[in-house]
Amino acid sequence: MTPTPRTLFVEGRTRAEEERRHQQQQAVRTVAGNARDLTDFSALLAMLGLEDPAQQNPMPLSRQLAVYVREVAAAIGVPAEATGHEVTDTATAYIALDQRSASRPDHDLMLAWDERLGWYVAVETTPNEPAEIVAYLCGDAVPTPAAVARFVADTTTGRSTSRIRPVLPRLERATLAKNMATVC
Repeated sequence: MTPTPRTLFVEGRTRAEEERRHQQQQAVRTVAGNARDLTDFSALLAMLGLEDPAQQNPMPLSRQLAVYVREVAAAIGVPAEATGHEVTDTATAYIALDQRSASRPDHDLMLAWDERLGWYVAVETTPNEPAEIVAYLCGDAVPTPAAVARFVADTTTGRSTSRIRPVLPRLERATLAKNMATVC
């Protein structure tokens, strides 16, 4: 019997998924063999977007951050296409806002998140220009999407702004992911 295109596709997809799992397992073993300690092991896995097999929460930070950013964008009324996130040596997120800066009316505003700074509104600049921070959201590194939406509304209407840079406690990436799962 001649296989159908659908059958060939399903078989190819299954083989590709098995190969991906095998490569991820090899990467986890390689990281485990080269990590200095458990903290280093977790950080290296998070940078690679891999799951720590010992963690109870199987969703790595990169995937949970994607969910969290989509939820925040939805709360603000921004489409998912206007968002971005990245987990490398620092976990960051970006949401384009359609509002303009009062101080620089030729520039849009952006909402950004950094695992060390939390959420902040800044003026969109070129990559070689330093960010011009308009306001920081003080408090938790992972506030609810509704709290972030209130912060954006208050900041863009001029009702409330905090230019004081927050000092957030350094959280393990697994804890950040769990906190994001809790609020979304």
